[in-house]
Amino acid sequence: MMPLWFAELAIERTFMTRVVQQTVTRAISQKRQQIAALREQLEDLEDYLDLVEARVRDEGKPHLTQAEIKKRYGLK
Repeated sequence: MMPLWFAELAIERTFMTRVVQQTVTRAISQKRQQIAALREQLEDLEDYLDLVEARVRDEGKPHLTQAEIKKRYGLK
């Protein structure tokens, strides 16, 4: 038969294992959310960089206004 103190230790160890597992699972979930948010920010920054590069590349070239484009393509 197992001594009582050993049984209490085994129960406590199991409880602590569950607590640690829940803590780790929660931390992993939070980190995944942070990574997703960082990926979105990175995509936004890459889009902005593309826009700035296009503006620099097209600097000095003639541009059409929205009205000119509508007239050219027969849009309303």
